[in-house]
Amino acid sequence: MVSFIQMITQNSVIQDLGFGMAILCIIAYLISMIVAIIGHELSHGYVALWNGDKTAKFMGRLSPNPVKHFDIIGFAMMLLVGFGWAKPVPIDPRNFKNYKKGMVFTALAGVTFNLIMAIIGTLCLAILMKIVITVGSISRGVAYLVYFLLYLFQLTIAFNVALMVFNLLPIYPLDGFRVIETLTKPNNKYVNFMYNHGSKVMLGLLLICFVLGRFIPQVNIISTMINFASKGLGRLFELIFGLPKGILLG
Repeated sequence: MVSFIQMITQNSVIQDLGFGMAILCIIAYLISMIVAIIGHELSHGYVALWNGDKTAKFMGRLSPNPVKHFDIIGFAMMLLVGFGWAKPVPIDPRNFKNYKKGMVFTALAGVTFNLIMAIIGTLCLAILMKIVITVGSISRGVAYLVYFLLYLFQLTIAFNVALMVFNLLPIYPLDGFRVIETLTKPNNKYVNFMYNHGSKVMLGLLLICFVLGRFIPQVNIISTMINFASKGLGRLFELIFGLPKGILLG
């Protein structure tokens, strides 16, 4: 994942097209980030509601209003390192009609939303690139629109794949852990360990990935997984649309 600061300061296209392109880039960044994060949380809430739990609805969290889900630390992390979070949507599993089904479906709802959005983003990016290649040269005015859409679709893919991969990790309190917790025996050693030390494990993993990973890229396991998933999705649509290899996501 690329951070907002890196995208603005290190991209030659933004520098060439000037202030107007920088503003459009900021808009694309915010739109793709908000949709990915808020959509992830709303998916948890709506699937919980469909399974019998109205907690999120009663607390006013089934709203697309970003303010309802805003977390200042998660937002700051998104701007600085390219990954962040919103306030988790509250659920009460005791209200589920079927506990296991409700928990698994609710836990996987967010990453499913992110997968769908990543596929949609890749499809739109492939169509855009196909049009650009077919048309050939474009005017400066059209270039603003093309690059805005280019960044919007690329960032949509990046944010959604990042959220999907990260949340599938079997670490408390992430979605992957919730699935394991639900499908394994109660009070098993792994679940108990994660409840006691999961936050430390996640903090340690983040430090390894985002600090040591800056100097030793091979250590950044999460980024490697994210890049593998993103480029695999991009290559699939390159084959479908007959595009040159690596043109969508490198």
